[in-house]
Amino acid sequence: MKSDDPNHRHLGLTGVIMSLEYETGTFTNSLNAIKQEFFETQGIVLHRREMLEAKPPFEALNDVEIRKRFDAGLLRVLRDAEYRVFTVVIDKKEHKERYAVWQFHPYHYCLTVLLERYVRFLDRIGHVGDVLVESRGRKENRQLERAFRHVYDHGSDHVPVCVFRNRLTSMQLKVKPKASNIAGLQLADLIANPSCRSLICEKNGVQMNAAFGAEIEAILKTKYLSRPRDGLITGWGTKWLP
Repeated sequence: MKSDDPNHRHLGLTGVIMSLEYETGTFTNSLNAIKQEFFETQGIVLHRREMLEAKPPFEALNDVEIRKRFDAGLLRVLRDAEYRVFTVVIDKKEHKERYAVWQFHPYHYCLTVLLERYVRFLDRIGHVGDVLVESRGRKENRQLERAFRHVYDHGSDHVPVCVFRNRLTSMQLKVKPKASNIAGLQLADLIANPSCRSLICEKNGVQMNAAFGAEIEAILKTKYLSRPRDGLITGWGTKWLP
């Protein structure tokens, strides 16, 4: 089983909260400036894995000096941008062993926890919001849409349905392909792995061995959702399951 494989034992989801006006304006412009400077086009979609391996269209990053300048510019964008982050990681093996009967799909379990934190945040600040995810495939998208709709229609164990309905602007999950070149989705892709790896390392009592990922995580510590009265991040901006 994949949950017994150390390489597949954990599943992590990361959500980014950002004003739509800011995302389509200032933040998109910031990412476009980076793309234009280093890749001479704004039409490419930043993708973490391809960038790490300097695969097309990111061949320029094979040059050590260009890579150094690009990394510095990207960290500056992540540091200066206005957004909030929350990350959930589930140990699938422990989840399966602890809940032999309750087989809530790990991905949908994580999604529910993210949505709980999102609507609670919106409720605290008196705003409403939408939910947009990157397409994962036709079957996976349908499953995810059903899971979202179930939460919208029924609430969760910890948040009543009225809060979801009052704070989410739509009962339908919005799904867009990577090719749509949406800045907010690219931000989520860039920070998701370092954020999830940081939680796994913390749980296992080891340090992150990826220097650039550690720099991103240091920035995220200023971006995570936190408890208003004392700034606590654990359980608010980060959550370990089960």
